[in-house]
Amino acid sequence: MSFKTLVKASFAQTIYFLKNVKAMLITFLLWPYLMLGLILGAGLMFGSTASFKQNIGLNVDPIVFFIASSVVALISISLMWGVAGSVLELRWIGALPYVILAPHRFSITLVVSYIPNYLLIASLQILEFAPLIILIEGLEIGLLKIAILFLALIVGMLPLMGFAALFASFLISIKEESNILAWLNPIILLFSGAFYPAYLLPRWAQFISWLLPSTYTIELARLSALIGAPKLSTITFMIGVLLGMA
Repeated sequence: MSFKTLVKASFAQTIYFLKNVKAMLITFLLWPYLMLGLILGAGLMFGSTASFKQNIGLNVDPIVFFIASSVVALISISLMWGVAGSVLELRWIGALPYVILAPHRFSITLVVSYIPNYLLIASLQILEFAPLIILIEGLEIGLLKIAILFLALIVGMLPLMGFAALFASFLISIKEESNILAWLNPIILLFSGAFYPAYLLPRWAQFISWLLPSTYTIELARLSALIGAPKLSTITFMIGVLLGMA
């Protein structure tokens, strides 16, 4: 089976799954706004938007700021489940030995088969938030920020998938049967700065965040919220780090 056939089959599976399972499609469309509302609601319970701007030291709209965080967080969770989580699912149904014996390397099969799913989900979630971003920031600045957010997700996909593939191999080597991703994903997002900027974490936690590719993906996405006309040098640096980790 060629890689082209593998990618085509994965794309068709995602499309038909969302088409035939209406409840999942509705949940998929509502979930980003539910997560955004939860983060903003929890933040307003402990302080105002003014205190948020004071804490991070920047004059930024918290809605656009957490849109970037929510999109990257949801995509990161989806990627970890899609690549590393599939190892657990294949083991539970007894199909893991057959996939490992496939002509292509197991890690490559996991990564390549998930690329269409990743691109489709990322595009849909950005399109879902696009009207809100344009409403808040205006057409020109809004489109610029949407473009940077999409760039962050595309470039960040490479190291994130590599990280997920390595973790999948780790699950195979230790023969882990429990659903370890259920508690590991929130920890990764916390250290990556999905809920608050990574530079506000304790020093030991910042060291861990520097090692995670999701940290740089989130920071690159947040450039679209932090500044109206992002500096090319800053964006280039983030892209270089992500490509280097890939």
